[in-house]
Amino acid sequence: MKLICSAPAKAILFGEHYVVYGAPAISIAIEPRNSVLFSDRDKNMLLRSKLGEARIMRDGEFVGPEELSPFGEVARKVFAGRHIPPYEVAFETALGVKGIGTSASLCCAFAAGLFHLSGKTPSQEELFLAAQAGDLAAHGGRASGIDVWTVISGKPMLFQKGLRPPSLTRQPISLSLPEGTCFLLVDTFKGKKESTSKMVEKFALQFGINVAPSQVGEDICNAICEEYRPVWKKLLVAMKAKNARAFGEAMNENHALLRERGVSSEGIEMAISLAIANGAYGAKLTGSGGEGGAVLVFCKVGEKGKVVSALKEEGGFPSYQITIASKGILLEEEE
Repeated sequence: MKLICSAPAKAILFGEHYVVYGAPAISIAIEPRNSVLFSDRDKNMLLRSKLGEARIMRDGEFVGPEELSPFGEVARKVFAGRHIPPYEVAFETALGVKGIGTSASLCCAFAAGLFHLSGKTPSQEELFLAAQAGDLAAHGGRASGIDVWTVISGKPMLFQKGLRPPSLTRQPISLSLPEGTCFLLVDTFKGKKESTSKMVEKFALQFGINVAPSQVGEDICNAICEEYRPVWKKLLVAMKAKNARAFGEAMNENHALLRERGVSSEGIEMAISLAIANGAYGAKLTGSGGEGGAVLVFCKVGEKGKVVSALKEEGGFPSYQITIASKGILLEEEE
């Protein structure tokens, strides 16, 4: 028996960091997809990835490198105290780029595969809770749920947090790019990556915040949201009009705010400058940012080659064309 489960990655299109304090954000599920391959095995679950090998014992004990331990959390959540079956599991990532929800994507595909093999069709909430258990472990308890919900939905989503009590509202939105345009994803990693938790903390400190978001005063949250509001208004107008230039300008303005709040990096700034100088409508960091962070570039299809070449030749940055996904998790069973 072989089972292949695949899931899209994700990119935050607008609103990262600001969403933590109640501002609206748009997240998109993106292709290419990540995959998890399940096959039969005699004893204990064996996990294989480029990070190494690990085992999940029948009683749920995880043995292996810490980087793979989030999958132990997923398995324990799916089986909820029952014995964990002995499958061999291989993880394959399409793009090894920081900030595109790779851990959420793989946790979703892994959870979906385990539910399927156990004979259960989970609700979206059950699938979310299992995958989120892994993504929380991967991000030191700071995963908001946006990544996992985006992957499960497989479509553009609008998110907004409530702080008292803590909540996360979500709804699918219609989003299509203006004709003749595309997204590029740029990898600025050159040996160093800053963690999501560090960048979340860094953004908070810009506003003098050293407590959890749910403990931040309403006046500070309002000030953070107000800073972002002009970008959001511009985006809504650009989306409705399918105005490529205005959409790109909104991306640039969103990034300028993030740069001013200290969550960009030298590599991100260089990649953005190269993209804009070579014809892109707009570019911004996507995800938490910081050293090794990803950049989302919006450009004409006809300018893509020029932008890709400049990023590679002048900056040493690989880039990839990505598309907005239309499906979430997919399962394909083989005998």
